[in-house]
Amino acid sequence: MGRYYDGDIEGKFWFAVQSSDDGEHFGAEEQSNNHIEYYVNRETFMDVGIKTIKDIKKELQIGKKENHWDLWNEWSSYVDDWQIDPVNAENPWKYPCYEDWLYKNKEIGQGKPKNSPSGTVAHSLYEKHEQAMRPIWELLARLHMGMKMKTFFQDNPETDELYFNAEC
Repeated sequence: MGRYYDGDIEGKFWFAVQSSDDGEHFGAEEQSNNHIEYYVNRETFMDVGIKTIKDIKKELQIGKKENHWDLWNEWSSYVDDWQIDPVNAENPWKYPCYEDWLYKNKEIGQGKPKNSPSGTVAHSLYEKHEQAMRPIWELLARLHMGMKMKTFFQDNPETDELYFNAEC
């Protein structure tokens, strides 16, 4: 289940966070409907795409020293190691929440509030937290795609075009 993109770059769109047209932020142009076929040329990516990557990283900055992109990658590596541990093998999907990990390991934020019944103060805090994090998730998902494009062009210096299809 889910929506995927494939071609010169491959991946899965982040559920309920990432739009099928996210490639357009990096200079991709839609080629058709149903599946969205995208084409990105190297020159456009080196101009539009690289600038977008820099802009997103700037938006993901936390204070002067840290940013969500680097922290997200560190957390992802932590989760990969966590899932390998036999103690966690019985519940591999109950991995540490990013916000809780930030609080525990980096002393950033307050962790993720627990979801509570609607109408409660705790639920209100949870909803505010989710609203605050949504732009971060969207930017992380978008940057993830942009970094795949960047890697593709770096790994294929003789190629001036990148194509991928996105499920709508």
